[in-house]
Amino acid sequence: MLVVRSRDHEAFFLPGGTPEPGETLAQTAIREVAEEVGVVLAPESLRPLIEVVAPAYGKPGNVRLVCFTAPSDEAPQAAAEISEVAWFTTADRERCAPALRPVLSLLSERGAID
Repeated sequence: MLVVRSRDHEAFFLPGGTPEPGETLAQTAIREVAEEVGVVLAPESLRPLIEVVAPAYGKPGNVRLVCFTAPSDEAPQAAAEISEVAWFTTADRERCAPALRPVLSLLSERGAID
Protein backbone atom coordinates (compact mmCIF):
# COMPACT_ATOMS: atom_id res chain seq x y z
CA MET A 1 0.00 0.00 0.00
CA LEU A 2 1.36 3.42 -0.93
CA VAL A 3 1.64 5.63 2.15
CA VAL A 4 3.02 9.09 2.84
CA ARG A 5 4.36 10.98 5.80
CA SER A 6 4.12 14.74 6.08
CA ARG A 7 6.83 16.90 7.55
CA ASP A 8 4.97 17.49 10.80
CA HIS A 9 3.96 13.87 11.61
CA GLU A 10 5.71 10.65 12.55
CA ALA A 11 2.89 8.36 11.42
CA PHE A 12 2.16 7.46 7.81
CA PHE A 13 -1.13 8.23 6.07
CA LEU A 14 -2.71 7.60 2.69
CA PRO A 15 -2.27 10.36 0.14
CA GLY A 16 -5.44 12.43 0.36
CA GLY A 17 -7.24 15.41 1.74
CA THR A 18 -10.44 17.37 1.96
CA PRO A 19 -12.71 17.82 -1.07
CA GLU A 20 -12.84 21.23 -2.73
CA PRO A 21 -16.35 22.70 -3.19
CA GLY A 22 -18.24 20.72 -5.83
CA GLU A 23 -15.58 17.99 -6.01
CA THR A 24 -16.50 14.31 -5.74
CA LEU A 25 -14.53 12.01 -3.45
CA ALA A 26 -12.96 10.32 -6.49
CA GLN A 27 -11.94 13.71 -7.92
CA THR A 28 -10.44 14.61 -4.55
CA ALA A 29 -8.42 11.39 -4.52
CA ILE A 30 -7.11 12.01 -8.04
CA ARG A 31 -6.16 15.62 -7.26
CA GLU A 32 -4.52 14.83 -3.91
CA VAL A 33 -2.49 11.91 -5.28
CA ALA A 34 -1.21 14.15 -8.08
CA GLU A 35 -0.37 16.97 -5.65
CA GLU A 36 1.25 14.82 -2.97
CA VAL A 37 3.10 12.13 -4.94
CA GLY A 38 3.02 13.33 -8.55
CA VAL A 39 1.06 10.34 -9.88
CA VAL A 40 -1.75 11.04 -12.34
CA LEU A 41 -4.57 8.51 -11.97
CA ALA A 42 -7.12 7.83 -14.70
CA PRO A 43 -10.62 8.55 -13.33
CA GLU A 44 -12.00 5.34 -14.78
CA SER A 45 -9.32 3.30 -12.97
CA LEU A 46 -10.48 4.21 -9.44
CA ARG A 47 -12.31 1.47 -7.55
CA PRO A 48 -13.91 2.01 -4.14
CA LEU A 49 -12.15 -0.06 -1.48
CA ILE A 50 -13.30 0.81 2.04
CA GLU A 51 -14.64 3.59 4.21
CA VAL A 52 -13.09 3.86 7.67
CA VAL A 53 -14.03 5.99 10.67
CA ALA A 54 -11.30 5.88 13.29
CA PRO A 55 -9.54 8.07 15.86
CA ALA A 56 -7.73 10.97 14.22
CA TYR A 57 -3.95 10.87 14.57
CA GLY A 58 -2.72 13.58 16.91
CA LYS A 59 -6.10 15.33 17.10
CA PRO A 60 -9.29 14.90 19.10
CA GLY A 61 -12.21 13.14 17.47
CA ASN A 62 -12.45 10.83 14.49
CA VAL A 63 -11.40 10.95 10.88
CA ARG A 64 -13.33 9.51 7.93
CA LEU A 65 -11.32 7.87 5.16
CA VAL A 66 -12.93 6.94 1.88
CA CYS A 67 -10.33 4.79 0.13
CA PHE A 68 -9.92 3.85 -3.51
CA THR A 69 -7.54 1.61 -5.39
CA ALA A 70 -6.08 2.46 -8.78
CA PRO A 71 -3.23 1.06 -10.85
CA SER A 72 -0.33 3.18 -12.03
CA ASP A 73 3.07 2.57 -13.58
CA GLU A 74 4.34 5.96 -12.39
CA ALA A 75 6.88 6.12 -9.57
CA PRO A 76 5.57 8.24 -6.67
CA GLN A 77 7.73 11.11 -5.47
CA ALA A 78 7.25 13.23 -2.34
CA ALA A 79 5.80 16.65 -3.18
CA ALA A 80 3.91 19.49 -1.47
CA GLU A 81 3.83 18.84 2.31
CA ILE A 82 4.96 15.21 1.93
CA SER A 83 8.45 14.38 3.20
CA GLU A 84 8.43 10.61 2.66
CA VAL A 85 6.75 8.05 0.39
CA ALA A 86 6.81 4.33 1.17
CA TRP A 87 5.19 0.99 0.32
CA PHE A 88 3.77 -0.76 3.39
CA THR A 89 2.50 -4.23 4.24
CA THR A 90 0.81 -5.39 7.43
CA ALA A 91 4.28 -5.68 9.02
CA ASP A 92 4.34 -1.86 9.04
CA ARG A 93 0.97 -1.35 10.72
CA GLU A 94 2.40 0.22 13.90
CA ARG A 95 3.96 3.00 11.80
CA CYS A 96 0.54 3.96 10.40
CA ALA A 97 -2.12 6.33 11.64
CA PRO A 98 -4.96 4.33 13.28
CA ALA A 99 -7.34 4.77 10.34
CA LEU A 100 -4.92 2.99 7.98
CA ARG A 101 -4.78 -0.22 9.95
CA PRO A 102 -8.17 -1.56 8.76
CA VAL A 103 -7.13 -0.72 5.18
CA LEU A 104 -3.96 -2.78 5.56
CA SER A 105 -5.95 -5.66 7.04
CA LEU A 106 -8.48 -5.63 4.20
CA LEU A 107 -5.77 -5.57 1.53
CA SER A 108 -4.02 -8.46 3.25
CA GLU A 109 -7.27 -10.48 3.50
CA ARG A 110 -7.78 -9.95 -0.25
CA GLY A 111 -4.24 -11.05 -1.03
CA ALA A 112 -3.29 -7.64 -2.42
CA ILE A 113 -0.35 -7.14 0.01
CA ASP A 114 2.00 -9.24 2.11
